[in-house]
Amino acid sequence: RYSILPALSLDGYIALRVVEGAVNSIEFYDVNDVLLKMNRYPNARSVLIMDNCSIHKSDTLRQAVEAAGKHPALCSLIW
Repeated sequence: RYSILPALSLDGYIALRVVEGAVNSIEFYDVNDVLLKMNRYPNARSVLIMDNCSIHKSDTLRQAVEAAGKHPALCSLIW
């Protein structure tokens, strides 16, 4: 079983990682491949939008994104 971690922009995929098994917060925290392809806030491609999955709510992740000059945003998905 594999998990696919895509990062999309209006221009298409900017990063993609395939992980064997489930993704935990430590695996997800390795977002440098995404952050390097983003711009500093408030420029285009500077907001990282994630759903409300528990691994996205880490203070460590938020601090890393903000330290890179990006803006994290959590959104609730409506089904």
